[in-house]
Amino acid sequence: MSEKTIQEIEAAFGERAAGILRGWHDAQDEIGCEIESVEGPHADILTDRQPAEIAHTQKAERAGAKADEYRREYQALMEERNEAVRTRTRELREQLFGVQDADGLARAALASDAGLGSMLELAVHAGNAELGRAVFTAAEQRGLGDLMNRYFDQMNPEAGALYQEFKAAPSEEGLERRLADAETIFAAPDASYFAPAFARL
Repeated sequence: MSEKTIQEIEAAFGERAAGILRGWHDAQDEIGCEIESVEGPHADILTDRQPAEIAHTQKAERAGAKADEYRREYQALMEERNEAVRTRTRELREQLFGVQDADGLARAALASDAGLGSMLELAVHAGNAELGRAVFTAAEQRGLGDLMNRYFDQMNPEAGALYQEFKAAPSEEGLERRLADAETIFAAPDASYFAPAFARL
């Protein structure tokens, strides 16, 4: 059982992701501050603008290599984060909806809404957590908020917080999107990024 909630997992990985982003921005700044110089046998035949253009291109190439490094690090972190969130979500699903009594679950599935209410009263009276979970599972599937709240209040107060956490969990699409965002976040700058503002005009 994971000791961290999804919110705690997100916060911990968020801090680490922010560190990677800071590193990437610092790397770009560091490359941008490097002294521009073009040397070689043909350096003396270049026009006034060409040495700077070559230097900016070289900086962009170095920044591109750095972008690849930081992107890989970020993607590895997001894969680790996604797996931690998936694990926690599976654990929450099992805690909330993991009913071992197949007969009880079948009865809850076939019961009318009023019948579910009676089954919950019986589960509370008998202290039968398994039957209560079967009723809750059916009530959640039908969107019976009042019955779900009765389950939280009368039978399983801890389940209320777990259910809120479960409902707030990122979707699989959201997890994959966070991973795909690395391509945009760590896009390599082109040579113009390193040109002074006046030179871009």
